[in-house]
Amino acid sequence: MTATGPAAAPAEGPVAVVRRYLDEIYHAGDVELVREITADGVVRHDPGGTRVLDHEAQIARIRADLPQWQPWFTAEVLAGDDQYAVLVWTARGRTAERVLSGIEVFRVVDGRITDVWNTPYSTEPWA
Repeated sequence: MTATGPAAAPAEGPVAVVRRYLDEIYHAGDVELVREITADGVVRHDPGGTRVLDHEAQIARIRADLPQWQPWFTAEVLAGDDQYAVLVWTARGRTAERVLSGIEVFRVVDGRITDVWNTPYSTEPWA
């Protein structure tokens, strides 16, 4: 406890936030967790442009994709520092025959994902 009241709990680091994003949202299906661990206005950076997704758009995007194949993400690499997490992933469908792989860089501020940089996805797993 500080002189002015209880100490604020430290925000989760970027690697822990991205791990929760995979495990709790995609693997467990808790899509509403988006409201807790992402900014209400995540900037998605793709080659050639950006788009901003508020919570409703983020949830709709995941809900549209999740039931089709229920991806299970394997983190080939998940590493970061105090602001960024880099994720090299392979996703395999649990309910449909599908494989995707990609690389994403997440910026996390105060325990919330604020930006995501994406490479184009591949339909082959990492070798």
